[in-house]
Amino acid sequence: MRTRSLLFLLLLLGSVARADEIDDLVRANMDADGINGVALGIVVDGVLQESRSYGLANIETGTAVWPETVFKIASLSKAFCAAVTMMLIEEGKLSLEDRVVYHLPTAPESWGKIRIKHLLSHTSGIPRAPGFQFSAQYTPEEFVALFDGIELAEEPGEKYRYNNFGFATLGQIVHKVTGMLLREYVTERILEPLGMTATHYYEMGRIVPHRANGYRRRDGSYSNPNPARPRAYDGSGGVLTSVLDYALWDKALRSDDLLSAEIKEKMWTRFTLNDGSLGEYGFGWFPDEVDGERVVWHHGNTQGFTAHVIRGLESGVTVFVFRNGSGSEAQSLARGILAAYKEQSGRKADEPRSVHSVRHSLSLSWAQCLTLDRRSLKRMNSMPRQ
Repeated sequence: MRTRSLLFLLLLLGSVARADEIDDLVRANMDADGINGVALGIVVDGVLQESRSYGLANIETGTAVWPETVFKIASLSKAFCAAVTMMLIEEGKLSLEDRVVYHLPTAPESWGKIRIKHLLSHTSGIPRAPGFQFSAQYTPEEFVALFDGIELAEEPGEKYRYNNFGFATLGQIVHKVTGMLLREYVTERILEPLGMTATHYYEMGRIVPHRANGYRRRDGSYSNPNPARPRAYDGSGGVLTSVLDYALWDKALRSDDLLSAEIKEKMWTRFTLNDGSLGEYGFGWFPDEVDGERVVWHHGNTQGFTAHVIRGLESGVTVFVFRNGSGSEAQSLARGILAAYKEQSGRKADEPRSVHSVRHSLSLSWAQCLTLDRRSLKRMNSMPRQ
């Protein structure tokens, strides 16, 4: 019986060990940051071309990562907050020039010059709130009261400074304007229309099918981070999603059905500061140029999870990476995969766009194979051979 089990494991390893450059990049990245599980997607012109899964979603149960595994994506969530804000602007219910105090009249007097555009571009000057507690819940009024008596870090529009509290404030404004929590409004306007049924905002205690567990590694050992997160902070993060669902979001951004081309151009253009120079951020995205192509990207890092997305605006290629571990290398991994995919496919920004079949692969170390649960082993053994 033992010989048969070892033979099965050897065959199992052989069935998943056919590596290419992308697999090599992922394995090296997992080793560098001590990551247990990774899921990635490559989308071309809105079509999911490849979804690859590596390692374990839960090291306690030995459950493998799959394309439908649900990860926290942290600050990649800001794009959803920015999108519904821009929808409200298109509909005339908000304006980029609206002062924050118009919608949140109990906000500190020092916020008088802050406008919606400053919240979207990380140029509001709002400082950290010293009394903010991740374990608490806040109404919009209670949230802004946290900043009473605290001066702005700089004049609005003067300087780019990445600011989670600014986006959290934006979420409170969406709440005031629509009468719905930001998470409810994003669900109604984006998630449900796109069929993103596995995507939602984090709520402690909620049962989430296929959820990955997040891990933090220190001194060679792993721990489970504190999962608390208030709804008032939804504007800055909090979304959980899968590779399959996030591909639907990217597909929507490739068309003008959800957001007009004009609105997306504003979101994907660096904000102009008071002195006429350009900040580092657009509205919900970092505009950039990589290998001669105009791109937008975003990184996410929270409570045992890291994520990165990079979207080629000319080639139509998007790469996103979800990891259930901390560390700094998610960005380099996503960019490395983008370069490798373009090289493998011969994809250029000005070439015709083609459609390929979706590929699923699973890469595990020997030690991880030994700890896989029965359900994951059964499913892995039934995977179609490439």
